[in-house]
Amino acid sequence: HAQLQDKTLEAFGYYEGASGVSGDYFDYKKLDDRWYIFIKCDASGHGVPAALIMTVVATFFRQYFENWTFKSKGTRLNELISQINDFIESLGLRGKFAAIILCLVDTQTGDVYMCNAGDNIVHIYDRDIHSVKTLTLPAAPAAGPMPSFMVDMKGGFKIEKTKLKKG
Repeated sequence: HAQLQDKTLEAFGYYEGASGVSGDYFDYKKLDDRWYIFIKCDASGHGVPAALIMTVVATFFRQYFENWTFKSKGTRLNELISQINDFIESLGLRGKFAAIILCLVDTQTGDVYMCNAGDNIVHIYDRDIHSVKTLTLPAAPAAGPMPSFMVDMKGGFKIEKTKLKKG
């Protein structure tokens, strides 16, 4: 599991792979005093092939946000999803894909920008109702089965925005 407790943000993630080696990936990074990025990824299959795809996704994620600034890259999370998509597709591994959700959080405003590929469910705790709410993003294909230009013809990887309330 992974847990983040900062003065402006609290997050928790837990996953348990089906085997010792899996394609499950959850990570976050503090980008500056205001912004955080989160990723949840599930590569298809089990074992070493899934773990290799997950490693590719993790590498792209870390590289994309290495020198991220709001001024340079803004909230264009779809750029990263397209890069990951095209790389996995270029490998030519039949039936291999990654289901991904990226969430960019502005801790000053509570704005959350989300982009997904194949996984469109986000869980957010709401203190007012003392419960977790489920947010369903628009459907998008998983990363890998088809090149991004084909995804773009069907509407592309969309960026959705929501707002977190205090608590």
